Formats: sequence, structure tokens, C-alpha cells
Amino acid sequence: MSTLCSAFWKHTNIRPGGRVYPCCRFKFPVGNTSGDLDSILNSDAYNKLRDKSLNNEKIAGCEKCYYEESIGHKSLREEFNEKYNTDAVGLEYLEIGIDNLCNLVCDGCNSEFSTSWRAKEIREQGSAKHEYMTIDTITSIPDTVTKILFLGGEPLITKRHLEILKLVKDPSKVEIVYNTNAMYMPDIEVESMWSNFKRVRFIVSIDGVEEVAETVRGGTVWSQVKEFVHYAVTNYELEFNTVLHKNNFFDIENINSYVRQYDADWYINVLTYPKHLDIVNLKVQEKSYIKQKADLLELPTKEFIINHLDTN
Repeated sequence: MSTLCSAFWKHTNIRPGGRVYPCCRFKFPVGNTSGDLDSILNSDAYNKLRDKSLNNEKIAGCEKCYYEESIGHKSLREEFNEKYNTDAVGLEYLEIGIDNLCNLVCDGCNSEFSTSWRAKEIREQGSAKHEYMTIDTITSIPDTVTKILFLGGEPLITKRHLEILKLVKDPSKVEIVYNTNAMYMPDIEVESMWSNFKRVRFIVSIDGVEEVAETVRGGTVWSQVKEFVHYAVTNYELEFNTVLHKNNFFDIENINSYVRQYDADWYINVLTYPKHLDIVNLKVQEKSYIKQKADLLELPTKEFIINHLDTN
């Protein structure tokens, strides 16, 4: 099996605290950045990853992609290889979570990515593994970057994302994407900054509709989500992302009806951590229900969902 992944040549994922990951799925950090993004891809850690990748060695941290490929689903590794080459090392796609500040407590998340989760853990356990984390300084954005994806926390909860955008020398060549919970509307200052960029897109998380949304993504106000979705699809580009797990699978028909109203891409992933929320742990009848709905509704990743349910 090939393990070649162009992400090791063209991409990095920087998380709160300045921790560097080769992608959003990689299981552990490979370094820490002081703000100099040019140096990340030329670090010893990345050099070793490229060597292993060229030699088709299995790489610890890449298990999610290997698993998806084993059940016939196109992995993130394969998507990277379709979009980027390995001719030369140069950062083209930057993912960055400036901090873990977030207003929601979503099923499947934790205090690493949400300060609200930290508060919940303190209430329930008296302590928390992660505290507020941030990236203090990014000194420059390499000219080779053509795409920036803002993660969180919730990237629109503050205007810190503008600090990154101001470092882009030629915005007309750069696409910007926000992975958002759709609870914060941008103001005129933000829209003015966005107008300089090649493309502005939002990935909105929809893990349920109405009461289910407000339950599995604690703190959500469904009316505000609908308002943001209307704003995004009217003024910019929009896609939906759904993470299917044991607490929302029964709402898939309602999610489908809501999402299909819009001319927008939709991706459905399956939650695999924490394990107790994984749909593979459901009862036989519940698994059958999901398979039936996946087929009947022609869900965008139905084969992936069904094959995942059939694994151990």
C-alpha cells in the first residue's frame, strides 16, 4: 500500500499553543512553531516524514487515512495527492487554530479545542487537562500559500483571524476558509478584509436540527445558525459538515432535509473518538436504521458509513 502523502511537502496544521501537526488528523504534534512558518516544512520532523512517505512506510499518526482506505473510502491523504504534488517543498495550504476559545460544548469534542469544554470538565471533575491556549505570534505568511483554513475553538468568536490575514502579501491569490459553528456574524471590518481575497468559504457544522442541534452541540441557538447559513450562502460560498455519532444518528433525515435546501457541498464523517460515541457500538437494529437511511436518502458518503458500520 502506498503511504505517499503530498501534505508532507505542501501543508501544515498549527494548533493553539503553537503545536505543529502534519494535518488535522495526525495523532500527535511533530514540533512547535515560534511564528516562522517558512521553517516548519524544512524541519527534521518533516524531512523524516517525507523519507518514510517516499519509501511507502506506514507512518504512526496516519491511522485514520489508512483505515478509511481499507474500507474503500477516499482518504484525506488521497485527496491531498490529487491537489498537490511532491516536486518541491513549499507551504501552499495552511490550517491554523489561533486559540481554543469556543462558546460550545459539542459531543465528541474536548477541552483541547474548546474553553467551554474546559469549564464543563472543571464543574464535573474539579480539574481539566487543557487550559486556554493561543498562538501569540505568526511573523509571516509565505508567498507560496494559496489557501488558509481557520480552525478553533471557534475562529469567528474574535477578530484574531484578521491578524493572520493582514500578513498575506497578495490576498487576490489566496482562498480563505472558516470552519465555524455559525453562531457569530461578521461585521463591516471583517467583510472589508474578506473582499480582498480570492475566495471566501465557510464550512458549517450541522450535527442536528433544532432541538437535536442544541443538545449535541451544547450552547447552540438554532435560529442563529439558520441566520448565519442564509448569510453565508447569499454572500459567499458554503459547505456543510456532519459528524455522525450515537447521539445524533436518529436525526439524519431532518439533517438531510435541512441541508438539501441549499446548493452546497455536504460531507458526512463518522466519529471514531471518543469510542463510546462511535456508531459501530450501536445495536443491530440501530445500525440497520442508519444503513437504510443512508441508502434511501442517497447520503453523500453512504458507502463509507455503511462500510464503517460493518467493521469491528
